[in-house]
Order: sequence, then structure tokens, then C-alpha cells
Amino acid sequence: MDWQYTVLVLPTLFAMSTAVLLGAYSLRHMQAHGQSSELVTFFAVNVGLALWTGFAALKLLHTDPALKLLFYRFLYFGVAPLGALAFLFTLLHTDRVSRITPGLVAAVMTVPAVFLAVLFANPNGLAIEATRLVETNGLVVLRVDVGLGHVVLQLLYNAVLSVLAIVLILYEAARLGRTYIPQAVLVSVGLAAPFVFVACSSLGIPPFNSNGVNLVPTSAAVTSAAIGIALFRYRFLDLPPIAYTTAMEESPDGVFVLDADKRIVHVNTRGAALLERFGAAVGDPVTAVSPDLDLTTEQNDSIETTREGGEAVYLSARSQRLERGDQTVGWVIVLRDVTELHRQKQTILSQNEKLTLLNQIVRHDIRNDMAVILGNAQLVEESVDDEALRERLDTIIRNGEHATELTVNVRNLMATMLDDEETNRPTTLAGPLWAEASAVRDGTADAAVSLPDEPPTVTVVADDMLGTVFRNLLTNAVRHNDTDRAEIDVSVEVRDDDAVVRIADNGPGILDDRKEVVFGRGEKGLESPGTGLGLYLVDTIVSGYGGDVWVEDNEPRGAVFVVRLRKA
Repeated sequence: MDWQYTVLVLPTLFAMSTAVLLGAYSLRHMQAHGQSSELVTFFAVNVGLALWTGFAALKLLHTDPALKLLFYRFLYFGVAPLGALAFLFTLLHTDRVSRITPGLVAAVMTVPAVFLAVLFANPNGLAIEATRLVETNGLVVLRVDVGLGHVVLQLLYNAVLSVLAIVLILYEAARLGRTYIPQAVLVSVGLAAPFVFVACSSLGIPPFNSNGVNLVPTSAAVTSAAIGIALFRYRFLDLPPIAYTTAMEESPDGVFVLDADKRIVHVNTRGAALLERFGAAVGDPVTAVSPDLDLTTEQNDSIETTREGGEAVYLSARSQRLERGDQTVGWVIVLRDVTELHRQKQTILSQNEKLTLLNQIVRHDIRNDMAVILGNAQLVEESVDDEALRERLDTIIRNGEHATELTVNVRNLMATMLDDEETNRPTTLAGPLWAEASAVRDGTADAAVSLPDEPPTVTVVADDMLGTVFRNLLTNAVRHNDTDRAEIDVSVEVRDDDAVVRIADNGPGILDDRKEVVFGRGEKGLESPGTGLGLYLVDTIVSGYGGDVWVEDNEPRGAVFVVRLRKA
């Protein structure tokens, strides 16, 4: 075989090497970060460039006419689909994935397939009208006179798709602002380079010569270099900014891009609306929105600012520094209007202050007055012999005790509601359970309370209100009992992840259709003398611990209140 050597082949070989390296990089990127349609298409583009430049180099270096023509035909396996691949890659990169359907892919790839068939069959010289060898500057060069099919199916078709790709990229860059224009320009130059070289070759603009060496394949070096710079300079595959246009534009928050001087260089639609509210515009410093924006703090929950007209506006701000090497080149700020949330928060704080005052009144004034009433009523009862009067005093004392119970439950419930700090901690289960059970057993003559022989050593997730849970359940079992002597059995089961306390009684029990509603606010049993808040308080406290409480049937009669608590 005869070979010829020339330095003119070096740009083509450089283009081939760059395409091979970029293809290898995309394969490695897929192995590291997973396969995506964008990466696959990018890999295919580089395979096409490598085939084009590789066979173009072989065609130039070999002198045999038949092999030159064969290499010429083979190089179009890389060239023919390049326009379609570039167009598909641009759709993916500009976040138009929904536009890419199997029908579209088949349609854009049909023309390259038809051209390759026409190129090898060449019916009636449709692709190649004639070939000839030309010797120029000591080199044997193959000249091909192309037919109409080649012009329409190859040159014109690839040119149209490449122009569409360039328009899409530049359009998206214009929407995003000047930050992304250099990347878009580089990619556009890479796509346009082959057609610029074809035009220069057709016009004979030096160093292009219609009778000399075909330098059009060297345009792939420009394409590869442009894509390579975009890839490594702007992290083209790792952080394709154009691909996030839709997400940025449709964000419910205002997204602001600032340059190194803290001036606004780009905003999304929501950000533009915020700028208009504050009488600011792109190009203004960020302080035009609010002088209190602190770019050194990643998140500011509530920044007060004032819009035109003097109306107070509250913004939630998140900022992210943009760095290139060790240098800060800008910031991305996300602003959300939280004025309504701020108002709701202030309303809640005001209500909490009123509830705190009410809690103090319940805890001190009402409870102290009730203690005085009960004490005097009991003294009077002891000194009165009239049976009718004693019954009335007994009613006063009973209702007074219920009122006192109500103040205790309201106090505990409000304490639970108003506590805005996390109070849950590892708490010994046996301490509050044994204390409350012993208090009920020792303080109630007509009740028998049995406990396990050995207190459990388990600790659960709870706080100081755990005793209130057991106190309400135990007194509930006594108060609602319809037998001569209330019998209450307390048991504890320690499991892998939780501890279960069962408080069983011999009372009337609870109907199935009321086993859940008894824990509702204000719910109480029929003919119950209670306040209806005790079980609601129990359920509220236990739920705050991440536990559960429910009712089961006892045998032969009665109810079992079950409390499940998480182990600490």
C-alpha cells in the first residue's frame, strides 16, 4: 500500500484525538454519575466527529484511488448524523426533554440513513457525479463532484438542523443573561465551524483552495476545541445552566443572580415581579431590594423591608456564594415573600401571650378561690346535722372538686400547648407510674390498685407530664367505676423498641363505637361526672411523645387503657 505524508493532516488528527478524548470522558462520566440521554447523545456526537476526522485523515494519507473513495464514503458514517445528533443534544441540554419522542428521533435520523444508502448505491450519480485524482504540491488528492442528493440530504439538511440548534442555545442564553452567553457562544461556534469552512472552500478563500487539499475536516478541530473548552471551563456536563431554565423560571421564589459587585445581573419571572414591587431593576445593587440582605449568611428567616408606598414587607432569604477557584464571582439569592406568614406568626404570639395570662389565672386565682370554697364547705358540712342541708353541701363539694379537676387539666393542657421548646428526654417509667398509682391507692378508700412486684428499669421518651397521663387514667378508672370497690390492675410490658403500660379496671367498660371518640376534646362517658378533658389531655401528651393510647376490653368486665411509649 502507498502512503503519503503531510503536515496538513495534523489539524485533522488533532480533531480526531480531541473527539476520542471527549468521548472517553463522557463514558467515564456515565460510569461515575449514571447514564443519561444527554450524555449518550454527547458521546454519539464525539463518535461521529472521530469517524469523520479519522477516515478523512486516512483518505488524505493514502494514494490508492479505490481506497480513497472507500474512506470518503466511510467518513460519512460520522458526518451524516452529526446535524441530527447536535439538534437532539441541544433539545436535551435546553431542558426540552418532553419534545424528544421516538417519532422525532426516527424522523431526524431517517434522512442520514437514506443519504448513506444513496451514497453507497449512487443511483444515477445522485450522490457522486464524478471522481478524479489531482496532484497538488506533491500530494495526490481525491476530488469528488457531488450530486443533488448529496447537496440536499447532506449539506442542506445538516445546515438546517445545526442552525436550529444554534438558535435554541443562543435563545436560552439570552433568557438566562450574560453569565451563560460565553458557554452558548462556544458551543455555537463549534456547531457553525464546518459550514463556515465549507463556505470558505467553495469561495476559494485562502488558505482554502478548490483544487488543493480539502481542509473542511479540519473544522472538526474547531468544533472539538470549542466543546472541550465549554466542557472544562464551564463544566458543560456537570452543571449545564441552560438545562435548569425551566426549573428556575417556574420557581415560586424570586431567584437573583448577582455579580462580584453584588449587582443584580439576572432574575427569574418571580424575581422580576419582586423588583417591580420595590422599584428596582436588573443592574441595580441588591441593596435596592433590602439594605438588610446579608450575603455572608446562607439563610435569613425574616428580613423586614419597605416597598414603595411605605408598606412593610417581610422576606425570607437564602444565599449561595459562587466561586471560581479561590475567587468569589457572584451570588445566587432566593427570596420568598413571607409577609403573610409573619403576620400569622405575630397573631399566634399575641394569642399565646393571652393564653399564658389565662393559664396564670386558672393556676392561681381560680384554683386558690376553689380551695377556699371547698375548705369552708367541708367545715360547714362537719358542723351541720340537717340531712337536707348536708346533701346540698355534698353537692357543692362534689361540683367544687370537679371544678378543681378542670383547672388542673386545663393548666396541664395549656402547659403542653404553650411549651415551644423540646422537653422530651429519657424518663424513667417506674417513677411517675408508681407514684401516681400509690397516691390513688392510698388516697381512695374504695379502690384497690395492684402493681407488678418489681418496678421496670426501662426509660422512655417523655417529660414531666408523664405523671399527669397516669393520674388521669387511674382516677378515671376509679371515678367511672360502678361497683362497690374499684379494682385496678397495672401491668408493664417492655419490648424491643417500646414499653406498654396497661391499666385495667372492673368498671362498666367502653362500647366499641366509643373507644376512639372518648379521646376527643370534651368527650366523656354517659352520666360521667368528669370534665371530658382528662382523656383528651392524655392523648395530647402521649402523642407528643411519639406514642399511642387506646382502649381494649377487660375480662370478664371493664376496660383496659393501653399506653405505648417509645424506649429512650
